[in-house]
Amino acid sequence: MSVSNSINFLGSYSGITSETIDSLIAAQSGKLTQYNNQKESLTKEKTAWSDIQTRLTNLNTKMDTLMDPKSFFSKKTTSSDETKLAVSAGTNAVSGQYEITVERLASASRLTSGQILTTGQTNTTALGFEGTFKLSSQDTSEIGASDPKTLKQVDITISNTDSLKDVITKINAQTKDSGISATIIDGRLSLTDAQLGDRTISVTSATDLADKLALNPAAAGIAKVTLAAGTSAKVTVNNTITLERNSNTITDAIEGMTLNLKATTASPVSVSVADDTDNTLKVVKDFVEQYNSTVSFITEKLSVGNPTSTTNVSGALSGDSTLMRLQSSLRQMLTGGVEIQKMNPSDPDETQKFDFIGSLGISVDRYGKASIDETKLKEVITKEPDRVAGFFSRSITVDGTTEKKKVGLAEKLQTVVNSFVDSKDGMITAKNKTYDKAMDDIAKKIEAFNVRMEAQRARYVKTFTALDTAMMQAESQMSYLSSQLTSSND
Repeated sequence: MSVSNSINFLGSYSGITSETIDSLIAAQSGKLTQYNNQKESLTKEKTAWSDIQTRLTNLNTKMDTLMDPKSFFSKKTTSSDETKLAVSAGTNAVSGQYEITVERLASASRLTSGQILTTGQTNTTALGFEGTFKLSSQDTSEIGASDPKTLKQVDITISNTDSLKDVITKINAQTKDSGISATIIDGRLSLTDAQLGDRTISVTSATDLADKLALNPAAAGIAKVTLAAGTSAKVTVNNTITLERNSNTITDAIEGMTLNLKATTASPVSVSVADDTDNTLKVVKDFVEQYNSTVSFITEKLSVGNPTSTTNVSGALSGDSTLMRLQSSLRQMLTGGVEIQKMNPSDPDETQKFDFIGSLGISVDRYGKASIDETKLKEVITKEPDRVAGFFSRSITVDGTTEKKKVGLAEKLQTVVNSFVDSKDGMITAKNKTYDKAMDDIAKKIEAFNVRMEAQRARYVKTFTALDTAMMQAESQMSYLSSQLTSSND
């Protein structure tokens, strides 16, 4: 009798049905419930560590910004007319006011051929001539110089089936080497130098190809070639210093500043450069905000809740010693002092001094949460930007030697964070490996348990089916005996 038929027959006489067997199996499934609870708990813990890693990684990003000098020494600039002159400044720019007049913009040299196409021809009509021409460009101030690198030249070969469109395609294919780009304007070739300023553009050939392309400067009439020489940009600073550059982006006029010329000006444009204290304040606030988010999340995951409550819910990592160590380290890093370089590093009697985050207007409560007195912080940033920058990122000499020790808060804090988030040797990586192994072991136990329960179910079905069969046979025998007794009495 098959298992399916056995199940159909089950309970026909004994009353023990498949539902009864389900109840018997369920009564033995306490271990499975235990395994599933363990799996769920491990999953929650691993997820919590994953969330912690995300917050620590974000904190690392904020600390990277704290260690960037641009965060503390950046400059903000203003221009009285952004449509004509835009400016930007690096950390080495000197704060001050400037008057800048844009007298001329830099432009590119352009060589325009004479008329090439005749009546009835289009840009895609085969020109019917072939050969090779040399396309050259050079700064006028370098003509005749001995340095061959100042001259750019490429060879362009065309066939008699090429159209004017094919010609410009071949020229543009070598723009990277020649610095010359081409287009078609009213049946003429228009060649433009990628560099600005007064530069020559010429086309020469050993045959009459340059003449056929109307690029021979000796030609006349409609075949005459025209060169519109480019110009250099010209600006005057503070009404006293005039300079020219072959670019509309000038980086070497005023130290640390970049001038982006957009249009000429009839009168000077006023430009100002100042320390960007607002940017520094934002960088520090972003760091504190991410630090608080990280610490609060860790506290939540470590919470034991209310153990006396029957509905108590504790954090997913309550009691985890590794996380408790991280929590303690983060607090200690923020409240611990930052070493200040000794005046005389070789003097063993000189006391090492420390700077503390409270001096910047940042306080930390007993729960590890930081808060900012923005007025005080901005005051310190304005008066002592070097000190604020050094507090977060600084190296000092160790005992008068050439060895340097990183003592900045961001640097020390990042060392702690990296010990947790490092993808190879970090503690969270090690934790995840442990979780994965534990969950794999549980999965194997669940699989083995289910196999045992299926075997137990099969045994129950076999046993109780046999019982039903026996009862059926017994009933049949009783009926037979009863009929025999009745016959005897008759």
